[in-house]
Amino acid sequence: MEILFTIIGGLVALLALAALVVILHLWKHARLRHRTLFDRQTLFHGSGLFHVASAVKLKSGEDLLSGIGRLVKEIERQGAKVIYAGKVAFPRTRISRQVPDLEWDAYVIAQYSSRRAWDSMVESQAYNDLLDDFTRVWPLGFERSAVQNVAVTMMMLRLRIRHLLSRAPPTYPFEPQDLPEDGLPPVAMDKAALDRAVAEYEPLSRDALVIVNFQKQGNAEQSRRNDRYGASMMSMLAEVGYGPIHLGRAVSLEDDVDFDQVAIISYPGIRYFAEMVRSKFYTGIFGGKQLSDDLTAPTVPILQHLK
Repeated sequence: MEILFTIIGGLVALLALAALVVILHLWKHARLRHRTLFDRQTLFHGSGLFHVASAVKLKSGEDLLSGIGRLVKEIERQGAKVIYAGKVAFPRTRISRQVPDLEWDAYVIAQYSSRRAWDSMVESQAYNDLLDDFTRVWPLGFERSAVQNVAVTMMMLRLRIRHLLSRAPPTYPFEPQDLPEDGLPPVAMDKAALDRAVAEYEPLSRDALVIVNFQKQGNAEQSRRNDRYGASMMSMLAEVGYGPIHLGRAVSLEDDVDFDQVAIISYPGIRYFAEMVRSKFYTGIFGGKQLSDDLTAPTVPILQHLK
């Protein structure tokens, strides 16, 4: 009987430890989301909510924070909630053939109570009057499952624990790749441009870079290769406590586009990203990113700077 009690006590202690680890992970995730990424989405949310990621192109000479601030205010006046706004840090990183060919200035992500609430806003005169102040505001909707949202967060915890238990060397600091410029991924080929972007945008948000992805899956072989690429990237991000913050099924709102998924991924800063794309780690896996079509837009958070 004493042995049984010992076993039961051990199991209870193990369960209590697991619960503590999960609670601590969710608390740290919430702090990262709200205090570092300046993302207002709650972890536990209704699955019926409708989200829209909008690419924004300002008119020539328009101040970024002023223009995005007016757009945010109008969206929220219409009853929605803006949960993220980011300045594009590296224009035209990966260009989708389905999205208007513009050098976008920013992305704004908003949460609506339903698809009908979105439709009501875009039909309003006030919203359309505001759009006249911009070169283009191009939206893509996405629907998110509350269960999936939590499951992805727990997956990142599992990856982090697996890395710690494996005692594998950390990915970061990155080891630079010694290749000729034309042997690097396109986003990494112009080191001077990367350095300029770091110097210009790091003061806006030192510890956060948020990448907006609109993705169309490829064929079976492309999907297998892309899954391996994604697994390597998620393992890398799990090590530093960052990773996916928004995932959802894409919903076409303009131009009858055909994307499968919207994936919005956080990184620990623009300097980290610039070092990553020129590292041995990234150049070793970049060729595995295989999609039928995608848009990739690295952004730095600016919601905290809007008046």
